[in-house]
Amino acid sequence: MGLWMRCPAVRLWLGFLIFAFCFAGWSGDVSAHTYSKAYHIGLQAPGQGTVHLYAEEYGKGRPMLLLHGLGASTFTWRNLIPALSRHRRVIVLDFKGFGRSEKPFTQAYSPYDHANLVLAFIRKRRLKNLTIVGHSFGGAIAMLVTLRFNEVEPGRVKDLILMNAPTYQQPGTGFVDFMNLPVIPYAALMLLPPELTTWLSLDKVQAQKLSLDEVRGYAAPFYEAAARHALITTARRIVPQHMEDLIARYPSVRQRTLVIWCDGDQTVPVGTGIRLVKALPRGQLKILTGCGHVPQDERPEAVLELIGSFLRR
Repeated sequence: MGLWMRCPAVRLWLGFLIFAFCFAGWSGDVSAHTYSKAYHIGLQAPGQGTVHLYAEEYGKGRPMLLLHGLGASTFTWRNLIPALSRHRRVIVLDFKGFGRSEKPFTQAYSPYDHANLVLAFIRKRRLKNLTIVGHSFGGAIAMLVTLRFNEVEPGRVKDLILMNAPTYQQPGTGFVDFMNLPVIPYAALMLLPPELTTWLSLDKVQAQKLSLDEVRGYAAPFYEAAARHALITTARRIVPQHMEDLIARYPSVRQRTLVIWCDGDQTVPVGTGIRLVKALPRGQLKILTGCGHVPQDERPEAVLELIGSFLRR
């Protein structure tokens, strides 16, 4: 039995059977929100030519840009959009290679490549006095974008909200380590149903919270081969070059910054958030209990309360 279970293919198919059993009969209610605008926008960035990103906009008021984590899309913000858009112009953006954005078969998926497209998006949409909200990988991109704007166009970014963001070097996660294997990630993502690979990548708390419809929402883009390539390539290049130089510049971020973390995060430990707040002159840390790596899925009401309180000050 032990030898049989050591076979990777057996473990994967067993996982599929467990997945099918656990989610059988689930009928999660994923509400559709009415956006005021949805569009693809052509953007130019160094070394990338023209790339078309997908965005949705909701509500009116001072702009707020939401940046998703690795492997996610605009779908990740579904629980926050209705409340945030009551008093703000909320803009949700799919990174290159994710969601409904263009997915080139190239190697240009480094953090700087993603950040340069976000910079181009903000400029093209003429966004100023901007609040940027970034989760996980999106939080790291939000920091790169803010550092760059503070150098060349101060005033673009008014404040930051970072959630479980990998802003320091850390040991590789199991997911990233797997994506760095030769050939195997491409084979696994091609052969296995996207719903299964998505479910296997969730942290324990998130897996308990999501309905099958929500898992499908996260998984839908990965039926495209180009999306699987983008995920693997972004994961393999997830650590930005010259990381120590970036870290040394964190004290120059003088924007008000709310740092939200989950006490049970096994992907990016809470110590990262503590260290980050110490480096930011106007940073404040709020730790949520009973959640893992994705607070917008696991404790959306608490996230909204923290964001609302922060923005009212």
